[in-house]
Amino acid sequence: MWTDSPAMEPVVDGLWLRLRDVILAERRLERFTFAPEAPETGASGRLAALAGDPQAMGRLARDVTLRALAAACDPVNCEILGGFDGQVVSVAEMTARVGLPELALRERVNALAQAGLAGRDLEQDAVLPTAAGQGLAALVDALAAALADRLRRELPALLAS
Repeated sequence: MWTDSPAMEPVVDGLWLRLRDVILAERRLERFTFAPEAPETGASGRLAALAGDPQAMGRLARDVTLRALAAACDPVNCEILGGFDGQVVSVAEMTARVGLPELALRERVNALAQAGLAGRDLEQDAVLPTAAGQGLAALVDALAAALADRLRRELPALLAS
């Protein structure tokens, strides 16, 4: 099955790391006491309820996956994700690669980071690849290459008819 493909593993791993970080942050928030005299907020146990509901976990996984795909499917965002070549890239260099003003690039990188597809190194003013972002970029490249190959094979026959 295609979901068992080794190409999918970095995407799943990367999305899991993003989801894990969100869950751990939520867990810290659940345990935080805002004010000892404040009434119980009812927030405690939300994660336990999620863990006990396989359908909710499936919906959460689907939502995280679709948000990542939506972010990656934007043509400029896809170009950003494909511009890493597995390396950290300075914001200035990535701006030159994709032809966006720096502020626009930063906003796109922030959206990609929110989806777990890229990261920022504020100290180095750089954009970081993630496993999920690189995996989705590779998937898009593989699909596009397969479609281009089919186009090269079948277009002449279409035009001849």
